[in-house]
Amino acid sequence: QRQMCIRDSPMSVLQIAPGNSLTEFLYRKATRMNVPISGTFELSPVCNFDCRMCYVRKTAKEVAESTRPILTLEDWRSIARQARDAGMLDLLLTGGEPLLWPDFWTLYEELIDMGFQISINTNGSLIDDNAIRRFTERPPHRVNVTLYGASEETYFRLCGNRTAYSKVDNGIRSLKAAGITVKLNCSLTPLNAADLEQIVAYAREIDTVLSVATYMFPPIRRCPDMVGVNERFTPEESGRYLMDYLRLDRDQKAYQHYLKGIAAGYAEPLGLDEGCFDPADGKVRCRAGRASFWITWDGWMTPCGMMPHPRADLRQLDFHQAWQQIVSDTAALRLSGTCESCPARNICHPCAAISLAETGSTAGIPTYMCRSVAEMQRIALSEQDKLP
Repeated sequence: QRQMCIRDSPMSVLQIAPGNSLTEFLYRKATRMNVPISGTFELSPVCNFDCRMCYVRKTAKEVAESTRPILTLEDWRSIARQARDAGMLDLLLTGGEPLLWPDFWTLYEELIDMGFQISINTNGSLIDDNAIRRFTERPPHRVNVTLYGASEETYFRLCGNRTAYSKVDNGIRSLKAAGITVKLNCSLTPLNAADLEQIVAYAREIDTVLSVATYMFPPIRRCPDMVGVNERFTPEESGRYLMDYLRLDRDQKAYQHYLKGIAAGYAEPLGLDEGCFDPADGKVRCRAGRASFWITWDGWMTPCGMMPHPRADLRQLDFHQAWQQIVSDTAALRLSGTCESCPARNICHPCAAISLAETGSTAGIPTYMCRSVAEMQRIALSEQDKLP
């Protein structure tokens, strides 16, 4: 009965899109009923970039030597069928760089034929004529391209790749020319911050949505010892650069509205994933572990890709059993009482993943966020005072 409430809608999966009232209805109902309507398949941690702040990247050698082997094409087929039967509609394919995974196109086309609404996270450097042809034949819902800079020099500095920018630029423009929906994401760090204005201008030139994140999660999935540590801005710099991005990206009226929102104690959680937006008192402040899940390249189901725990082993459990375990474990998570009662909580939007990455505990206080938000409030109040 649970999956019938979601999957038996008369509207085609391909008609369901973020911001659509039906989408919101389905997601809210799925969240109430713990139906896994949205999932992420992390096909491989291998990438042709070596971004210094990455939370998951491994070399092919490291994957081959892992005590847990990488999931096979047949593993993902089985998981996809079980997830579909449990109610999954939306599916994100990610990595690493998913297009590097040897069986990507076989799996992608089979998943499209299963009826999923598929989005793809990619660095864009492998979007060649073959990729365009295949995407045109079976269009994805959206391709999310991470744009790390506006020059070859910046890409080399941040990603360790000397020839990437021109390939990424060509890939983005080719997708647009083919009529494929593209969204640009930018992870802003001290190594590419000087390109911010050019990145915003680039998105405007090609008429594509851009989302800039100045908060970089400590990569505790890659290295458990890196709690609270990453190659990133100081908290105050993170807040300042986020305000710089908004000032560049929005027209004057929209930016002033945002300033007033911060002054009033509320702002949307910019830079977080689209699935992070639903609040739930005292629990994970998103749909993670209630209507969405993440499956890692080596077979763990987690509520969120930023969280190494809680997790369920899909090598030992079927999808339904793993999902029920994740739902139960997620329901037991609690944030700090200090965060829950903080006057800035509707600006900061604290979540279990951030608290875990910053402090080692979902109940910890992520002071990085406190300081970043305080800087944003300082800037907003100062700039608001100057408004006519």
